[in-house]
Amino acid sequence: MSVITWGPMVNLDAEATAREELRRLREDLGFSPVDDSSFAPLPLADQTLEDDEHAVHLRWRVSYECQAAHWKPIECSGTPAHPPRRFIDGSIFSRTIGLLRFAGKARPAVLASVGALALELSGTTLQRPANGLRLECVLSLISNDMSLQALYGLEKALNGLGIRLVHATTHQMAADFEMLRRRTFDMAKDKMEQAERELLLLGAPDTPSMVDGLLERRLTTVQSQQMCAYGLVKRQMKHYLPESYYGMLYELKPGERTPAFIVETKNANLASWYLRLSRPDATSPSYGLVRLTTPLEYLERMFPVEEDRWREISAVSAFIQSLRHRQSSYSRVGISVEPIVRVEDELHALLPDVRQMASRLHRAFGL
Repeated sequence: MSVITWGPMVNLDAEATAREELRRLREDLGFSPVDDSSFAPLPLADQTLEDDEHAVHLRWRVSYECQAAHWKPIECSGTPAHPPRRFIDGSIFSRTIGLLRFAGKARPAVLASVGALALELSGTTLQRPANGLRLECVLSLISNDMSLQALYGLEKALNGLGIRLVHATTHQMAADFEMLRRRTFDMAKDKMEQAERELLLLGAPDTPSMVDGLLERRLTTVQSQQMCAYGLVKRQMKHYLPESYYGMLYELKPGERTPAFIVETKNANLASWYLRLSRPDATSPSYGLVRLTTPLEYLERMFPVEEDRWREISAVSAFIQSLRHRQSSYSRVGISVEPIVRVEDELHALLPDVRQMASRLHRAFGL
């Protein structure tokens, strides 16, 4: 197995040069270390990815598989023609490691360990393909009023430590500090999503795949709309159905789904439907429900006959339901599938420890 690591390789000479440059830049940047716990903690990746559903520009049409007035639960069964075999997830661990002060403004410096992993299902075995891993450590910051010389010096020094600099400007430097920190964090999160897109679009584009989260954030090219890909959304942050439909939705039994409807987004037009993976618990009637998506262009091109299209959706749903995670100690057991949980566990074990990287960077700054 090979590991593809973004960012420059580190050698001892480059690291020594990096330390000298960072100590020289410390005063120019007004850099001071920060204990991450001193500020409100940033959300972790699994708490923010589906939250972005609120920010996706979209509209939807309920009448697709059937007219809205004829909606009823559909029992899922059958063997799919193209079941997902590659499972992809990304993750990010971050810490606010410092403050930069110049031009009369304070802005955060966020260090993040980001990555994405793919596992392929072969029979009952999950295997990591040779091109199935992306790892990177990034330092993100808002670069308003920074000179090109300072940016270049910081970028070069960080490269010597195996850290990539990610920066952008904003028109709202007067925003609340926590808002600036969220925007800084989003720069690192964009790198994680880039890693997921690479695994999905470049790793094995002809292999039916499933990604954990919003598929529309990964399908950003015209060609990608033709892929056999599925998105699994575990946390339902946005309502796609009229309120009158939620009684039927909550009454779905395990292995049942809603009719498919159309979701039109900025990046992609998708067929979407809700599937009951497991029984609801005592806390919420929506627990156990997931939302599945697939590119509309792929679905209609591959299955031009409507009856075949609906059979494939039901068969894929039955296949996904058969993969549901069953370990009761796992906090999201009712809304997770085993391959995605395996991807998550393996990726978390491989990601560099961001706390150790933060300590190393502080020492390099001479702190």
